[in-house]
Amino acid sequence: MKKKQTVSIVWIGITVFVGSISAADLAKEYPATLAYSKQPQGYTWTCKAKDVWKLANFSLTLDDQFKVQVGPSQVVFGCHGTNVLWAAVLPDEPGKITKASDGQDEQTTSLWLRFHPGRISELFPDDIVLGKGDAKIIKRAKVLAGYKMRTSWHAGGRPMVTPRNSTIVDMETKERSRRFFVIDNEKKTVEYIDAFRNRTVPVGKEVDADAALKVFDKVWNAFDMEYAMFAVKSDVDWPQLRDNYRPAAAKAKNSRELAHVISGMLEHLKDLHIYVRVDGDYVEGFSRNRPLNASVKALSHLLGTLEDAGTDIDYARTKDGIGYISVDGLRDSELADKFERVLYKMKDTRGLIIDLRFNGGGSEPLAQKVAGYFVDRERVYAKSQYRNGPKHSDLGPKHERKFKPNERWHYVGPVIVLHGQVTMSSAEAFVLMMRQCPNVFTLGDRTAGSSGNPRQIDAGAGIVVNLPRWIPMDADGKSFDTKGISPDAHIESSANDFTDEQDPVLGAALKRLRDSKPVGKTLRRRPD
Repeated sequence: MKKKQTVSIVWIGITVFVGSISAADLAKEYPATLAYSKQPQGYTWTCKAKDVWKLANFSLTLDDQFKVQVGPSQVVFGCHGTNVLWAAVLPDEPGKITKASDGQDEQTTSLWLRFHPGRISELFPDDIVLGKGDAKIIKRAKVLAGYKMRTSWHAGGRPMVTPRNSTIVDMETKERSRRFFVIDNEKKTVEYIDAFRNRTVPVGKEVDADAALKVFDKVWNAFDMEYAMFAVKSDVDWPQLRDNYRPAAAKAKNSRELAHVISGMLEHLKDLHIYVRVDGDYVEGFSRNRPLNASVKALSHLLGTLEDAGTDIDYARTKDGIGYISVDGLRDSELADKFERVLYKMKDTRGLIIDLRFNGGGSEPLAQKVAGYFVDRERVYAKSQYRNGPKHSDLGPKHERKFKPNERWHYVGPVIVLHGQVTMSSAEAFVLMMRQCPNVFTLGDRTAGSSGNPRQIDAGAGIVVNLPRWIPMDADGKSFDTKGISPDAHIESSANDFTDEQDPVLGAALKRLRDSKPVGKTLRRRPD
């Protein structure tokens, strides 16, 4: 079966300790417009100065099974539009877990909460909200949220909308334990997840101002000299970003604070291929909402039995002879051989679907080998440009990228390639290759629009930065950065259109092949 998305489904019921001063009705400040969906849907989020609030106190209680209480605090909300998807409660002084199956009497230094946005006023009633908080605490909240979302259950590393009665209580403690609870108010149960106990938020290494500036300057200078996309991002004032962020880098107390300063600067480039890691952990950076236009559960319903051919390949064959191969990644060195074995099983199909909707990239040479089974002759599928001078406008010639036919086999039947916004990086190059094959039709949604041929900068202090180096272009030399590659046929859909039995993108592909005329033997040997 497919293992494409990791899903978090949790529950909560709470009693909130009430203070005495009313300053804001958060339900009016943050009207909920999103609803829970069974189809995994992660959302991008932001937290700004307006999303920081002072609390008189905060408490969560479930009967006599669970209780945690903190005194004066600040809360930072992570929002998608007006929808609050998570909250970081940061007490002025450690609070206490006064009742729990594990961690009882420990002192909590932070609470990170996931919940349905429609329950904001239940969790934070106006009685405990004193007014706006200090925006300086946002940095701490972002560090906390970024780490929590990388080390627990989410959809594509982004928070989902939980069921109406649901949330997670995820706490850091002064005793250096992480206490992770799932509470179901309807069932009146509390589940403690011990697997997270030792996965606490890491503490960075101390850095002085000179060392921090050396790291910062190394990153800034590398991008200044090598980042080709400046040429198509005229709205980015790179020298000004240095002036804005360099003083903050000098004030960083440790490597993790410094990494967040660097990531904050790089976010302005709005490049999905840029990331920052510190001591092996990814730092929260630029992302955008890229919904998956597929239903994993609907595949077997629409296709029949789905077979696993090994890492990154699943396949099926419908009763009426339509083949389906899902290539979910481009990282397995044996991918081409596995693909050939599966393709041979499709030798007499009336048509073939290649599904790239789950594919986030990997090795472009592997994509060339797979695409070679469908192309008639050597073809140019993409072009790229690198920097060749100190000015941001200094670009070298457009380099052609080509792929060749496989020497043994050629699939000559109709092929439909499915892609969407999750399709990214080398998987987008794969799409461009398949678009050059005469018998291929593409269908779905635009791709991510991000391909960078990056190198990694070892900046020092345990900080590593991914630096994309080329401008990605299609075969005509047009950049597809940000806007992605459009399919031949765009299928309008929303998350709710994908169910356990329905996948409108796959359904459209099946219909198109069923309406086409069979061509006989579809997999043929190449002439010697």
